[in-house]
Amino acid sequence: MTSILPEGVKLRFDHVSIAVRSIDRAFDFFNRYFPIRERSAKRLSEEQLSGRFNWRDFYLGGFVVELIEDSAGQAGFVSRFIEKHGEGLHHLSIEVNHLGPILAALKADGVRVVDEQSFPEGAMTAFISPRAAFGTLIQFWQVPNFDAAYTHPKDENSHFDHVSIAVRDIGRAMGFFERYFAGRIARAPHLNHRGDFILGNMQVAGFKLEFLQSPGKSAPNDFVGRFIERHGEGMHHISMDLRDFDGTLARLKAGGVRVVDESTNWRGEREFFISPRSAFGTLIQVWDVG
Repeated sequence: MTSILPEGVKLRFDHVSIAVRSIDRAFDFFNRYFPIRERSAKRLSEEQLSGRFNWRDFYLGGFVVELIEDSAGQAGFVSRFIEKHGEGLHHLSIEVNHLGPILAALKADGVRVVDEQSFPEGAMTAFISPRAAFGTLIQFWQVPNFDAAYTHPKDENSHFDHVSIAVRDIGRAMGFFERYFAGRIARAPHLNHRGDFILGNMQVAGFKLEFLQSPGKSAPNDFVGRFIERHGEGMHHISMDLRDFDGTLARLKAGGVRVVDESTNWRGEREFFISPRSAFGTLIQVWDVG
């Protein structure tokens, strides 16, 4: 599919955001079990159309995870999200050098854009509504001096591999990201070896997005269909590689964290998942790269 990304526009993935009731508790969890590095201490956001909120972010495996909560004494969009969906994955954020041309192209194509706002010194933001993006809220953030030196610190012991999105039609979803984000398909949709789900992945703004689709009710374990029936389309899990796989697994279990689906795939690669009940609504997949 041909991309409509305007010439000269640059994108780079910045962070995935998790809505939580308590930033302090959530940060302590990630800090206890994963090799994280803080990027920004807890702080109050600038004035937003949707209200002010607290946020804190950190590097995890070379990418950024942001935690958001309502500011003290206010019931804002974070608590409304949690009331409706529970704690968990809230949005993806992509930095851009020029936001205006992107928004013009999206609107011309009928894509729903919400919460446009400008800030001092040239920063701007806007969101693609999850109604238009397969249940995924996507933030654009125009960064002044976009081309200045920019690096996420590498971590030899961990790698944040991808965010996974559960969708009803994987072809349409991947086509959306091809068209509006100049996404490049890395692995075309295919049935996994057990017949549980259809998956494919692509590079979007320098980051890997994975897409999951139910193969139908005849599947032996249609977890994608169950997820969509319960929650609707949207972000399903985050996935990371850990060198200290066994040590992390032991610490999680010793700490009473609920670990599920320990397995070894047909290639001999080991994995487990941290239940969202133990990880602030976020399903976390961990692979062994030791």
